Amino acid sequence: MINKLIVNKLSRLDQYIASNTSYSRSQVVKLIKAGNIQINNKIVTKSSQVVDVGDEITIDFALPDNNTQIIPDDTIEINYLYKDEYLAIINKKRGLVVHPSSGHKNDTLVNYLLKQDPNFKYEITDINNRPGIVHRIDKDTQGILVIAYKQNVLELLQQEIQKGKMHREYLALVNGKVKDKLFKVDAPLTKPNHTVRKAKVNTVSGRNAVTHFEFITYKNNVSLLKCKLETGRTHQIRAHLSFINHPIVGDTLYGGSNKYLTDGQCLTAYKIEFIHPITKKKIVCFVPLDEYFKKALNYYYK
Repeated sequence: MINKLIVNKLSRLDQYIASNTSYSRSQVVKLIKAGNIQINNKIVTKSSQVVDVGDEITIDFALPDNNTQIIPDDTIEINYLYKDEYLAIINKKRGLVVHPSSGHKNDTLVNYLLKQDPNFKYEITDINNRPGIVHRIDKDTQGILVIAYKQNVLELLQQEIQKGKMHREYLALVNGKVKDKLFKVDAPLTKPNHTVRKAKVNTVSGRNAVTHFEFITYKNNVSLLKCKLETGRTHQIRAHLSFINHPIVGDTLYGGSNKYLTDGQCLTAYKIEFIHPITKKKIVCFVPLDEYFKKALNYYYK
C-alpha cells in the first residue's frame, strides 16, 4: 500500500511517520532501510533525516521480504452505516480486531472486507498493511470506523485527520466522580507495542495528545463522559482517563474495575463528522450503544 503525507511541522523523518501513521518507529526504520520511503520523490536512507513543512513523504508499506498472505474471511458480519463508491462507515462490534497482526491474521475486519465487499479491491500480501483503514479503534471498543475503497480517498481522509477536520466522539463509563463539567487532558503519550502494551504519559518522548471531555452524569461511583479527540494516538482516551485517575470501567489494562464487566473497556465511538473528500458533502453518523454498554448502564444506574 502506498501512502503520502504532507508535512505540517519540522521533525525527524522516523518520528513524523510514526506519529502520523499506525506504525511503530522501529517499523518505520525498517521501511527506510529497505528504501521504501521518499521525500519529494527522492529515496531517503537515514531515519534522522529532517523533514520540513510542505515536504511530501511517500511510503510503500509493503516490505519486500514479507510474503504473509492475508486470507479473506466470510464469517464476520459487518453493520454498514453508510456506503458509496468511495468509502464506507461501519459500526464495528466489540471484540472485532480491525486489521491483521501477529495474533490475528485471519479473523479481522480487513479479512472480511477482502472476501465480502466488492468495492474493497486492495491487493494485499503484507499483514503489516492496513488496507483501506482510515483510522482504527481497539478490539474491545465498539463503534464507528471509516473505510476507504480507493487509495486516493484513503489519503485524502487521512489528511483530514492530520488537519483536525475529522471529528470523532466517544462515550465512556469511568470509575469515580468527575468534578468538572468541561475539561481537557493535554498529556503526551508514548506508543504501545508488543512488549509494552500500555500508552504512558511522557513529556520527554511522548507524542502530542489532547482529549476534550464533557461530564454527563454520575451514580454509584461511576461517571458517564463524552470524549472528543483532538489528536488520535493509540489508546489515547483510555490512557488519558487513567492518567487523571478515572480509568474506564472494565479496562483492566489501565486500572479500571471489572467486577461486573469482563469483556473489556466500556467505550463506544458513537459519532463522527467530516466532509466527504469527493462529493464535498458533510457526513454525520451516530451509532447506538451496544448491549454490553447498556447492561453496564443498567447495572450502575438502576
